[in-house]
Order: sequence, then structure tokens, then C-alpha cells
Amino acid sequence: MKRTIDILKNSDKMKKAFAFIHSDDENTLAQTLELVKIPAFSNCEKKRSEHFRALMENEGYEVITDEVDNVYTIIRGSGCGPTVYITAHLDTVFPMDTPLIERREGEKIFVPGISDDTRCLAEILSVMRAIKAAELTPVGDIIIGANVGEEGLGNLRGVRNFFRNNADKVDGFITVDGAGTGICIGAVGSLRYKVTFSGPGGHSNGAFGLVNPIHAMGRAIAYISEMRAPQEPRTTFCVGVVEGGTSVNSIAGSCSMLMDIRSVSQEELLKLDAKFKECVQKAVKDENDRWEEERNSPFAHFDTSARIEVTIEEIGNRPAGMQTENDDIVRIVKEAYEAVGVTIPYMGAASTDANIPISLGIPAVAVSGGGKSGNAHNVEEWFDPTDAYLGVQRILLTLFSMVGLSGVSEALLPVRGK
Repeated sequence: MKRTIDILKNSDKMKKAFAFIHSDDENTLAQTLELVKIPAFSNCEKKRSEHFRALMENEGYEVITDEVDNVYTIIRGSGCGPTVYITAHLDTVFPMDTPLIERREGEKIFVPGISDDTRCLAEILSVMRAIKAAELTPVGDIIIGANVGEEGLGNLRGVRNFFRNNADKVDGFITVDGAGTGICIGAVGSLRYKVTFSGPGGHSNGAFGLVNPIHAMGRAIAYISEMRAPQEPRTTFCVGVVEGGTSVNSIAGSCSMLMDIRSVSQEELLKLDAKFKECVQKAVKDENDRWEEERNSPFAHFDTSARIEVTIEEIGNRPAGMQTENDDIVRIVKEAYEAVGVTIPYMGAASTDANIPISLGIPAVAVSGGGKSGNAHNVEEWFDPTDAYLGVQRILLTLFSMVGLSGVSEALLPVRGK
């Protein structure tokens, strides 16, 4: 593997591609700043998707836009080899009315969403230009573009939709996400819920004794806080948002909370999920039982048959999974990085677009783009483009290490099932 990657890196064609990427650095930054000014909150990416499609077409590629606004093109290989899908996500965490104003401090460029994941979209375009400029023909096929719905309640809908229709056609997956040199080889799965407690509501004094949705939710949160989760495999839980009620002197008619459960183990994720639902149901029962005496009081001036009801709505489901450092796709990335003098500082798990293929048994990694960044998911998010072209070169070398370069090197990533 090391020998094959060295041959690829030192070939005239790859040297030409590397030189082009270096010369394309200013253009890549300009496209980063062009794209970041287009709002693209999760589930609202259509305008950015259309613009990205136009940029791909300007490079001479035939582009496919699917039913959820993923955009991609297929670069056909010269023969039998693996098909690798490489993508970056179009959406950001920032609502559509967030000011997207560029500010510079030294080498740092501040714009919400600039590094996660707008810069990587521009790097995908630079890779596409390099392939044409150096006339690189892969052995296997390359599917390359941009996808929607990676962040938050986007719920990975872009890659979910792609693999729903194409899982049998892909042998490997790369998502380019963020800046730096770390890679993610595992998928932190998550289950997310909106839990709504409801009752008739009433006056805090006049209807005292009536079941109280907020009290029920408080019980649920208390029970949830006492759950135990294993440290290994890492499993976590959190009630992240609570809301509801009418006034300080009202028994609420309804209230709700948002729940997040995460694990790198699908088994542990489901175990904790079951415990969480038990806590909710126990809280409802205990709140209803608590006011039984008051309901039977002759002084009750409310509907004595009233009970707390609860709905648990799933608002996010990201599957978990883990690969090892000995898996082919991980070894290829490691060797490709080391071939250009980079030692990978981090090789762990995260919640990325790679969750979907990993859960399907398709080799997948999340790699970072070039440059440096900070304050991700914050309006003070920044990107430092110093030598960022090196990241684009790493991505290109990694991609062609997997699919092979016709006339130069074989594909290192196996075709699934062979």
C-alpha cells in the first residue's frame, strides 16, 4: 500500500495536479467566500445547492440534482475498480436571518459557517478542477459533489437519501468536513426526541390538585438524570431544551423537552433509549397518581377525570458504528497522509455524514479540509487559509489512492464483495 501510494504521489500526473491545486488556492478561497454568503440552514439549502450546481457546470461537468437537492457528478473510470463517493455538506447550523458578514483579523476570516462546511465545498470544486487540469482518469468511478442535511435536524437526510437509492453501487465514502488533519473512522449514533406532556390546564389556585404537565416533565427529567450510561463504549444523554407554560399562576396545558441520546454502539444506544422511555412513562404515572386524593376531594372544581398524556416524537435518528485502524479505508487514508508528511493526530468517532454508510457496512471516513479553523457552530466561526491548498492535495491523493490512477497505480480500496 505504501509503495503504491508513493508511486502515485511521485507520478508526473499527480505532480501536475498538485501544482494546479497550489495555483488554484486564491480561486478556492474566493469561492469559499462566495458560497458562505448564501444562507443554508439545515432543510433550507436549495439556493446554495443551485449555486453549487452552477459552479460545477461551469467546470464542464454534467450534474445530477436529486429529489432532496443533493448535487453530484460521476467521473467514469477506465476499468474495473471501486466506486468512491466524495462529498461535503451544503448546510450550516445558522438560521436564515443570521448576518453573514465577512470580517478579518490578521490571517483569520470570520463568517458564520465558513469552515463547517463551506470551505470544504470549495475544496471539492478545486479537486474537480485539478482532475480536469491534470487529465486524471481514475481506474474506478468517482461520484463527487455536495449534499444536504448534515447538521442538526437535517438528520443526515442527504446521504440517507443517496444511499437509500445507491447503496449497492458504492464501495467507499469520503466526507470532507471542517479544517485540520484529523479523521473520523467511527459513527457516533444519536436518537433525538421531542417529548410533549399535556393536560387540561387551569388556575394555579382555583384548580389546585389538577395534574400538571410541567410537574410531570420535572419528574421525567429527574429520573432521566439518574440513568447510568457506560463510559466504554462512550454513551451519553442530555435534556437540551425545555419549554411551555402560560404564566406564573397557571397550571400549564402543555410543555415539552428535547432529548438527545448518543453512543458509538448501536446496542448501547438502544438500551439507553429504552431506559429513557421508561423514565417518561414512570413520570406520567407518578404525576397522575400523586393527585388522586385531590381529585376525590369535594372541593375539586375541575375535571376530576383529567390525566397527563405524553407523546414522544422522534426528530432525529443517526445510526452508530465503528471501524478499526486495520480496515482498508482507514489504512489508505493514513498512508496517503503520511506520504505528504502528515501524521494523523486524531482517529476517533463523531456524528457526520459517514454515519449512514458505516451503518450499512460500507467503508467510510470523515476527513478534514485544509487550513485552520475555530469557533465552529458559533457566529464567531473563523477560518485561516494559510497553506490551505495542502488539504486539497491530501484529499486528491487519498481519493486516487482508493480508486487508482489509470496508467499509474492500482486501486487500493477493494470492490465490495470481491
